[in-house]
Amino acid sequence: MGLLVAAAFAGWRWGPSVVPRVGVWFAEEEVTVEVVPSPELAEAALDRFERFRNGEGGDQLSLSAAEVVSVIRYSAPGMVPGGVSNPVVEFKDGVVSLRARIAVEAFPGLPTLDGMLGFLPDTVSIALEGALSPLYEDGVALVVHGVRASFIPVRLPDGRTPQILTALGRRYVEGLPEDALAFTLPDGVRSAHVLRDRLILVRDG
Repeated sequence: MGLLVAAAFAGWRWGPSVVPRVGVWFAEEEVTVEVVPSPELAEAALDRFERFRNGEGGDQLSLSAAEVVSVIRYSAPGMVPGGVSNPVVEFKDGVVSLRARIAVEAFPGLPTLDGMLGFLPDTVSIALEGALSPLYEDGVALVVHGVRASFIPVRLPDGRTPQILTALGRRYVEGLPEDALAFTLPDGVRSAHVLRDRLILVRDG
């Protein structure tokens, strides 16, 4: 109450030169700085990962989507298949979203999906959304809940998901659902899951 009275008196006595400054104290909000993928972030993330795998800093490692994308783009080129560019990963409320530009000629199965996609341009943007699930000792599955294509305004029918994943190069793994993609975990990692907006890796042993 005393602070409010002082602010009112300052406005009456010294005018607008003081009042805006006082208003900033009350209106100040937290500023969020967006972290973008970069080679430097990839190097820092890999350094954290190596220390985590060596048992330094606990049994779990928390990674942001920007860190994961940085590693994929700048430090693990073999992880991205030929014909795939600009991969993006997002984590939100435990849901994983993957987006990338796809060169149609690199995935000849796409134009033959029973006419579902019609005539395709040279490149398309494909987005997958799903959740991580344990698969086997050193693997995890991304169970896909929805697929979108850049030139179609609505989500593609769920029944088409297995066919689309196959066209995109889904590999067969025993026990893997038809609407899921398999990923092998790095050496020294027992499991992985998404908690809110972070990827959590759990160290083996």
